[in-house]
Parts: sequence; structure tokens; C-alpha cells
Amino acid sequence: MIVFFDIGSTLIDGPPLGPARRLSDTLGLGSEAVSELERILFRSPARDPEELANTIVNRMGVNRLRVDRNRALEACTTLWNAQLEEAYVLPGAREVIEKRRSAGIPRAYLSNIWPPFYEHFRQEFPEEAEGQPQFLSFQTGLMKPDPAFFQLALRALEIRAEEAVMVGDTYKNDIRPAIELGIRTVWVLHRPEKEKADMIAVMNGDAPPPDLTLASIGELEPSKLLSHANY
Repeated sequence: MIVFFDIGSTLIDGPPLGPARRLSDTLGLGSEAVSELERILFRSPARDPEELANTIVNRMGVNRLRVDRNRALEACTTLWNAQLEEAYVLPGAREVIEKRRSAGIPRAYLSNIWPPFYEHFRQEFPEEAEGQPQFLSFQTGLMKPDPAFFQLALRALEIRAEEAVMVGDTYKNDIRPAIELGIRTVWVLHRPEKEKADMIAVMNGDAPPPDLTLASIGELEPSKLLSHANY
């Protein structure tokens, strides 16, 4: 068995508004630009704010949304630096990872994430970042809930879907696609207010349930994980 961990809002978190929404608001692009900005942020391997700004100007121009390069650079620099400082480790996350390590449970990281937020994860969990397999959207160009992202990880690790467990906070991105591929799931309801519609769908039988539901990442004891894996 291998455990795939999501990173953002599962192990580390930040402000309530995501980076794409904040960037769209700063640049005055409106809500219709948020999805495209999210794809740019999470799928572009930008090394610095300038590279990210150039990508945004070019990509948004294709969508007929003109973005001034100087404004984009200023907004990207501000947001980039803020994300380096704003991220924080969720309560219980360190202990959960340490218990997996002590129990010898293989783990990997499968996450929609962009470079500055990942940098905070790398600083807080250096042994994990250096020593465990990672499948990150800004490196692979793939994003959850695309099943190809999960399949890439399974192929790279040479494991079958039934040999994996996905731990994540988002039903749409983490849980539903994993279930559909035959991967066992642990839904961490760290932000239940954002998952309300999916919670109702699961409770009403309109969506498949996860194997295990927890209120916080700190509740993920190795015994719970192993007992629900059925291996």
C-alpha cells in the first residue's frame, strides 16, 4: 500500500481566498478569469514572478483579456512573496507524517500546487520533499481531477489503483476521481463549508462515499488507515 497525500489544505493551508481569485481581483479581470488563472498558476513551472507575469500576459491575451505587463509583474510579485509567508502547517499534519514514517507506510505527494506554496511545504517537510515521490501540477502540467494525473503517479510507482490510498480535502479534486479509478480514499473535511454540496450528495447517495471521512488531518492514525485499506 502507498498513501498519496494532497498538500494544499490537507497538510498546509493559507488565506481563505485562493491565489487565482486574489490575482484576478488585483488585476480587475473578474470572476470569469479565475479558472484560467488557476490553470496558469498550477500548471506553469514559473521560476519567479517575472516568468509568471509573462505567462499570464501571453495566455490571457489569447483569451482576449488584455493584461498590462507592469501591473501583472507587480501583482505576481506581491502574491508570490505573500504565499511564501502566509502558508502554515495544519494542526496534526507533522505528527501524521511522522507516524507514517515510523510505521514504514510508503507515501507520495499528489497535489495541485504552484511554486511559492510548494516552497513552503519543502521548507516545513524537507525530508518528505527530498526523499518521497512527488507528483506536482506545476511540474507535470496535469491537474486534478484529471484522471491522467492519478494514472501518471500509479504508472511511475508501478502500482495498481487498489494498492493506493488518496488522502485529500476536496471531494471534486481528490476523492471522486480516485474512487472512479479504484483508489481507496480518505476525505479530510478541514473546510466543510466549502464541501457542503458534495457532502450532501454523498449523504443522499447521489455520489460515491469515501472509505473514511475525518474532521482533520490529525485524526489519521496509522491503525485507521490500515484497517480501511483491507490489504
